[in-house]
Amino acid sequence: MNINKQHAILVVDDTDTNVETLLELLEDKYDTLATLSGEDALDIVQEEQVDLILLDIMMPNMDGFEVCRRLKNNQNTKDIPVIFITAKTDDTSIEEAYELGGVDYIT
Repeated sequence: MNINKQHAILVVDDTDTNVETLLELLEDKYDTLATLSGEDALDIVQEEQVDLILLDIMMPNMDGFEVCRRLKNNQNTKDIPVIFITAKTDDTSIEEAYELGGVDYIT
């Protein structure tokens, strides 16, 4: 961990290219962690200090909505801000993201 970097961002997306792109944009200024699954994201936040989560919605096994729901229902992780990053642009998905506790929604 680089002591000059102050905040840790967890990138959660099942597409390698998306993860790599976000890491390239962020890793010079932030500590970055990444995973390709929601299940692993939930494990990571129990072990690591995470200040922000960039979360995809459309993932196999556990979608981003369920990941966010579980984060917000856990006393230890409920205050971690979640920004949804997704290709879903429908109003229903956007509304659900905010209702679950997302702080922003980027398409």
